[in-house]
Amino acid sequence: MKDMKLKEIDIDKFERELYSYYLDIFPENERKPLELLRSSYEKCYTRIIEILYKNEIIGFMILNKIKEKGYSVLDYLAILPQYRNNKFGTKALQMLLEQERENSGIFVEIEKCGLGKDKEENLLREKRRGFYEKLGFKKLNFDLFLFGVIYTPYLFSNIKDKEDIIIDEILNIYETISGKERIKQNCKIIKKLRFEEINQNNIKVAARLQYEIFPNSSAYSVYKSKITGKRKNLYIGYIAYMEDIPVGVTGIYEIPEYSDTVWLSWFGIKKEYRKLGYGKQIFDYTIEVAKTLNKKYLRLYTFEIWNNEAQAFYKRNMDFGEYYYNAKEHKEIFEGKPKIFSISLCDEKVELWDNKFINISEDEDSHEESVVMMKEDGIIG
Repeated sequence: MKDMKLKEIDIDKFERELYSYYLDIFPENERKPLELLRSSYEKCYTRIIEILYKNEIIGFMILNKIKEKGYSVLDYLAILPQYRNNKFGTKALQMLLEQERENSGIFVEIEKCGLGKDKEENLLREKRRGFYEKLGFKKLNFDLFLFGVIYTPYLFSNIKDKEDIIIDEILNIYETISGKERIKQNCKIIKKLRFEEINQNNIKVAARLQYEIFPNSSAYSVYKSKITGKRKNLYIGYIAYMEDIPVGVTGIYEIPEYSDTVWLSWFGIKKEYRKLGYGKQIFDYTIEVAKTLNKKYLRLYTFEIWNNEAQAFYKRNMDFGEYYYNAKEHKEIFEGKPKIFSISLCDEKVELWDNKFINISEDEDSHEESVVMMKEDGIIG
């Protein structure tokens, strides 16, 4: 690789020689308009670097920085298709890191693993993550919702700034390059959630939040019976907080006659926090708790007709789904086409549920009782 070098070029050369590759390599939702790139370059916020091997252009990088010696955002790194799989990308990035070693650090955004549209895309995201981790980039403790895409940020740095300082500087770069109002509308910081088990001190918070998310299926009677000790079977409920704001709920319960399975209960997130990756955080946390209970499978039921958004989530994140019908249930529930989704908690493949009775009707019947109890306890008016 001794014949490789990095060379800064101007925006005109980028437009002439590399812009067509830029359009081919990066999907539309990841590209910046050429006018924006030009404006940022002319203001000296953006560096365009061509990657050369034996004086042939084999790729390019676009780097944004607004402070001398400050942080940089590696906006794009691309190796031209005909030169891939030869470790040129690794070497080019190593050379850039060496050039930038006196500055605060380099920040990259990687599309969040596990949220791709299919297995192939998720494997590609994992590969990208591995690429940066091998070069010494460290994952930061927040995600970014940026122009409709959720990214996991990684940082290569020789200093130890507090994360809030890093966030402020990165947002400052985004705002300077793309405009403050545009970033305000299209960028959100997604921080790691914390979880509290539902208890006597937070049950009213949990009940009010759960009822807001599920206005037709209150869980209060279940929460209360668990806390008072009246419920003998397994039930564990949690509130998910973004800092001090309660944003979601989840729970796990068992049906005693089916000893190999636990069930997902009232898993949901407030509307304004959806599609930001928080639901996946809550789901992953629930899976980790379920794995401590020495069960083989986690299952849930949901309705195809009434829960389209949830159905799409479960199709992506669970092993498979199957329609449910059992003559012991109220006939009305089948209007919604109930479906059971399952995921393995162990090395064994999930077995079909095969319509064994789970008494969905009982949950439906307890709703009105729970609403009355919430009114009596001053949770709702």
